[in-house]
Amino acid sequence: MKKIIRVATIVACTLCAPIAVQEGCVQAEETPEFKPCYVRGLKERLACTDISLPENYAIPDGPRVNIHVTRLPAKAGSPEKDPFVVFAGGPGQAAGDYGPLVRLAFQHIRAKRDILLIDQRGTGQSYGIRCESDEMPYPLERFTALARNCMDETPANVAAITMENVVRDTDEIRQRLGYEQLNLWGGSYGTRTVALYLKRYPEHVRSIIVDGVLPPDVSLFETAAASAERAVQKIIEDCGQNSSCAAAYPELEAQLDDLITQAKGGELRYTGPDPVSGEDMDFILGYGIVVEALRSSFYTADQTTYIPFTINAAADGNLKPLISALLGGTAVSDSMFLGATFSILCGDEIDRANVEEIETQSGRSFAGDTYYQFWKAGCQGWNSGAPADDAFEPIGGDVPALVLSGDLDPITPPSMGEHFVKGFPNGRHIVVPGTGHNTSYVACMPKVMADFMDHTDVSALDTSCFDHLKRLPFATGLNGAVN
Repeated sequence: MKKIIRVATIVACTLCAPIAVQEGCVQAEETPEFKPCYVRGLKERLACTDISLPENYAIPDGPRVNIHVTRLPAKAGSPEKDPFVVFAGGPGQAAGDYGPLVRLAFQHIRAKRDILLIDQRGTGQSYGIRCESDEMPYPLERFTALARNCMDETPANVAAITMENVVRDTDEIRQRLGYEQLNLWGGSYGTRTVALYLKRYPEHVRSIIVDGVLPPDVSLFETAAASAERAVQKIIEDCGQNSSCAAAYPELEAQLDDLITQAKGGELRYTGPDPVSGEDMDFILGYGIVVEALRSSFYTADQTTYIPFTINAAADGNLKPLISALLGGTAVSDSMFLGATFSILCGDEIDRANVEEIETQSGRSFAGDTYYQFWKAGCQGWNSGAPADDAFEPIGGDVPALVLSGDLDPITPPSMGEHFVKGFPNGRHIVVPGTGHNTSYVACMPKVMADFMDHTDVSALDTSCFDHLKRLPFATGLNGAVN
């Protein structure tokens, strides 16, 4: 669920992966041919293929799309027959860009199993749609225009980028590759993909791991403000309990309140160099921009260590740390494809959101309803497909389920993991101390996940290796000085 505020230049279609839409083309269901390829973050030759599938499964003889699949072969000479499938988050990230995460988190699993990275529709080399612009998407009318212009310039049918089609694609790929069962991993919004695939094809799921889980029956926009407020209150509380942080920032909560008040009043103006590019900048830091600069810094534990310093600096009139947080924490990464983000969020989240509940929760949070209003504006310029009637029903079953949460997570807090695991009698929820919105690579988690893959017995997992973890020290001065 990576939030985008600063977006870069529009990439011409010729610089993107080809849009593989062919009118009236009927493809035979042949065994895919894999060719040598490479993935950023992994220094070895892998195997890739493009699988032609219907753009609209209700019209099998209609236009088709190519879905890009990367296979990381198991290290074992005789690998297990059920591969490990990685569902990317965002929504709008490409699994084919998850090389660094694979190296850090899944190498133990790969010892015995193939790993499949499937670029979902609209991402990566499956006709990735970036929707980029040089302008800040504020006022929000600019974000509406960005979405509309991107959709108009995209030859693909963006309404066909739906969660239902993503999981149908996955099962078609499973069949083409000859697998009977899959082990599913999903991070962040990828946990929704895991849940929907399990709902549609339970007989083909051996096990699931969900990290930073967003349960299907929980509305993202109804809970976002409360989740962000929980995260900032934990920072304030932890700072107050640390003697060095408390001494350096004794008025932290009051300073945050004052910063938000100034932002709402349009009183924060930054004139100076872009901390990333060095280019001259001159703009008003409105409420939404300030909230995003802070909220996006809550995602990883190391970034939260600078939040008290950033708030304190802003209170003293120095906005550079806040600008650095904004531009560093929210710049579009190489793996973010905003077109897919629009299609999924607009189709699955905006219409389901209860506005009254959003208003209630927003009134209790420093973040207000900025997250909802931002994406609502974008969705006004985008066409999206409607979800199935049962898409947001609770999920559960007898499948072995490992549910992971970081106790500092600002968007999918541990309470969501606890809610999700209730539907799984063979499930276990692990909350990792001192960790934000991704735990799969933290400390001994790669080994824990591999043990789970081997035996699918959640009760036998040894999690004592997390007992020593805690939040990193807060920065109390320039250059990250800590005590």
